[in-house]
Amino acid sequence: ANDDTLEKRDVHQRRTALLWLSSARLRLRDNLALAKATELGPDGLAICLVWPYGQSSPSHQLTPVEAFGYAAVHSLNHSLGKFGQKLWLIPPHGDNDEGDNNHLAIIAHAVQELKPSHVVVDVSLVEQNQGRASKLRDTLNTLNGRENNNTPIVVEVMDDDGLLIPSEEVPKVLGRSRRGGRALRWSTFLSNAMKMKKEHNFKKPIISTPDLPPPLHKLDEISSTYSIPTTESFPSWTKQLLLDWGDISEDEAILRAKLGRSNSKKIDSTPSLSSLTEKGSKDTKLSPYLRWGVISPQRAADAGVRVRDLLWRDWSHVSYSLLGPLRRGDPVLEFMDKSCRCNNNNEFNITDDELFKLWCVGNTGSKLVDAGMKQLWKSGWMPRRIRLLAAACLVEGLGIDWRLGRDWFKYTLIDHDSCINESMWQNAGGCGVDPFYSGIAWEKFPNGEEEKKYVEQWCDNEQLVWPSSLRPYSARKTPPQIVDRAESRREELRLKGVYKIARTVGNAGVRVAWKGLSNSTSVKEGEVFGVGVVPVHELKL
Repeated sequence: ANDDTLEKRDVHQRRTALLWLSSARLRLRDNLALAKATELGPDGLAICLVWPYGQSSPSHQLTPVEAFGYAAVHSLNHSLGKFGQKLWLIPPHGDNDEGDNNHLAIIAHAVQELKPSHVVVDVSLVEQNQGRASKLRDTLNTLNGRENNNTPIVVEVMDDDGLLIPSEEVPKVLGRSRRGGRALRWSTFLSNAMKMKKEHNFKKPIISTPDLPPPLHKLDEISSTYSIPTTESFPSWTKQLLLDWGDISEDEAILRAKLGRSNSKKIDSTPSLSSLTEKGSKDTKLSPYLRWGVISPQRAADAGVRVRDLLWRDWSHVSYSLLGPLRRGDPVLEFMDKSCRCNNNNEFNITDDELFKLWCVGNTGSKLVDAGMKQLWKSGWMPRRIRLLAAACLVEGLGIDWRLGRDWFKYTLIDHDSCINESMWQNAGGCGVDPFYSGIAWEKFPNGEEEKKYVEQWCDNEQLVWPSSLRPYSARKTPPQIVDRAESRREELRLKGVYKIARTVGNAGVRVAWKGLSNSTSVKEGEVFGVGVVPVHELKL
């Protein structure tokens, strides 16, 4: 009877909504955008998601992070189904501006089909630079005419629950502004955030799962959407990887987050307290769930995940959102870009390409690094400390371009996050916003029982199937002189001034032009114009 009544009412008098959901928020709980769309569209709701990766052609190589994302989409769709709802998946179309324009056109077409009274655009911190809401308004106004009263109201919802700290507090957490712009410095960010949390307890309210409105559409399909791929259709590598990983759901994410508590039980054979990760952290393997927004940082903190770890994630996302070079994949400090490159690898009758491939398959001669690279291929994951060792090995030890490591991790990590991965690899190359781990001894031998068992598991007992391009290198070894020269390479970089610059950057911070704040140059918003008080053009090795 209720459906009949709604059908008789004029479509423009009904309060309905279309939600353009961010791919960084694949959950029901703590979903600010979903709650807003439910409030604005009690008479009907359609939920659309633009898939953020690659082409949908059969030749596209599915990566672990994409496979995990599809599994998270399936889980969310299953949860929505309990409320009579479903998720409409919009396929990728090209890259960058071309892809964005196609996505806008498809969303606009769905709006034309469904005629909602409101469109809610879910925007993460990283996505705010893309101006999706304003572009969609312009597109709809062009299609309908600016004076058309039937054009829906477009509402942008900022992804405030995507960070642990409130987004409006970001300027305060970054610190006071002097000499124009903002100085991005991790130690200041962490100190201010911890102090603010202690004094003001910026704990965000947990948003419960809303009672969802009925579906807005009565069509079997919204045009230009496609079915969510299933695990059975994945290539053998990613299919097995997901099967080994286990359950991908909101409930599973909460269980893993609870491993952060000192009295938690372990999910698998990996110890909670581990010498393989950062001191004080625990290996919950929660990162891919955070990457896709299956769990919010606030709920993760409440469950027991260390606040410092979540703030480090916030730091990476804030830096990425503010710094144009990070978003473009360009070095933050251009003058440091090739500071770690090595020009004498040919002395050992081996090319840079061969060294890179030996690193990919875990045949560098460093046992911890090699174990980590093999674990990465098998499971799509490795502990954070091993990631740092692997990065230092490739860039400082082998002298290979940091971009190759960045792209390999992008291809193989199940928790790949552009904000974190780009920052980490630029830091490894000495040209990032916070090169804090420069000069670490990547070649060190395993120390303690846990590290020895880790190496034994992945180097001695694990048989891996490599792609044809890497298979020849799985039986080769890096010349031992490469590992033997590790300390002399560090001395070379030390004399060159690489580590000194890294310390300066960490202590003084990278100064970036900030909207609304003056700077003494004509540098555009989001671009770097200094390190501390020193203009960037005066810095050199």
